[in-house]
Amino acid sequence: MADLLAVSMLDTGGTAEGSRMRSLRAVWFWPTVIAVIAFAGLAAPATAAPAAGPRCTEVSIPVTVDREARIAGTYCRPADPSSALQILVPGATYDRTYWDFPGFDGRYSYVRHAARAGLATLAIDPIGVGKSSKPVGVQVSALSAAQAVHEVIGAARAGALGRAWNHVVLVGHSFGSLTSMLEAGTYHDVDGLLVSGASHAPGPGGIATIVGAARPALDDPATAGRIPAGDLGYLSVPGARQAAFHAPGDSDPQVVAADEATRAAGTIGILATIPVFIPATFDIAVPVLIANGTADKVFCAQGAGGSLTDCSSAAALYSSERPFFPRAELETYVLPGSGHSMNLALNSAEFFDRAAEWVHSISES
Repeated sequence: MADLLAVSMLDTGGTAEGSRMRSLRAVWFWPTVIAVIAFAGLAAPATAAPAAGPRCTEVSIPVTVDREARIAGTYCRPADPSSALQILVPGATYDRTYWDFPGFDGRYSYVRHAARAGLATLAIDPIGVGKSSKPVGVQVSALSAAQAVHEVIGAARAGALGRAWNHVVLVGHSFGSLTSMLEAGTYHDVDGLLVSGASHAPGPGGIATIVGAARPALDDPATAGRIPAGDLGYLSVPGARQAAFHAPGDSDPQVVAADEATRAAGTIGILATIPVFIPATFDIAVPVLIANGTADKVFCAQGAGGSLTDCSSAAALYSSERPFFPRAELETYVLPGSGHSMNLALNSAEFFDRAAEWVHSISES
């Protein structure tokens, strides 16, 4: 097999015009977000699966975005997986453990719920995150992040995971969703796209909560040891998770504390360039499921962070986002009461069930 596809493994168990106008309205938000993030920038491995769970393997996939960069991930599959592989991309300040959240008897693990539904997953650390390669922080752009995901998809299709996956569904959360939308709209290499914790209209209040806590990752004891020496292009956001990512009525304080303790760093470069995803969604022509928590402070109006996206119901979310996906087979879902980090909500299993149902529906049709 070509070196590019080599993987090292270690077993661990509306109208077009109307659409464009709405797009321009959404674009207005993003320069503000970039400016605040730039100002702020200046001023854990997956656990082994239990016997009854999926078989999981640590993988490292070569990509060409930064010469000899590698993307680290955890590949999990049930005994008899369906034909679809889900590639899972976490949001900013998270690594792949967001998808297989440790402890709590697996209650908050998207990966283990997917396995019980017969679905294989590959949860990755994006470029610059976790165990993946860490280029100079300001040089990691949304485009390079999307390219890295594209190369991972190609490797999975080519058999680098031990079998050739012919049906690939890309699943993102928050900034991972924005990267996934950019990838899907640019490369047209996935069979479905699941967007969670994201919309085209971020709320200024929600963004301000995050940015207000941002600091160089080298200055945060929780992330300093995982950042290249002297690189101020990596940011950490300590102390903001309760206010920005969780809804008080739909979260366990112990989960929030664990989430805070396992925070990861993100890069200024990718955050500053992420608005390029907006035009890409007009070119996505595969099934898309958008899932948001009704109390998401970052991307939903009901979260009271200033977003213009209506997440009061699935129908309302559909109306808000449909103009940006004119070619896609769009479906929407809302998780009642959930905050931004849907996987960690008390009722996250409802989202996991809906996600698995949707993946099966598009892979078996």
